[in-house]
Amino acid sequence: MAGEAAPLMDRLIKAHEETRGEDIARLRRLSMEERSELIESACKAAAVFYRSRLAAGLPDVEPAPWPASTWEFLKRHAARVRS
Repeated sequence: MAGEAAPLMDRLIKAHEETRGEDIARLRRLSMEERSELIESACKAAAVFYRSRLAAGLPDVEPAPWPASTWEFLKRHAARVRS
């Protein structure tokens, strides 16, 4: 049984990678307007989920801190904009 799982997992991982690549290619073909609509839609959906959590009596969400790489990116970007 364990020997059968490895080939299955390999196939699933490969299929996931192919799908992810197709999704990324599709996103890159979107116009800026289409991208902004997609982001706006995702934000609205997140707000609905958040309101639903609160209505269900679930505790407030504590976001994970940003990784150091994100802070470094923001620092570099801010320095470029300032100069």
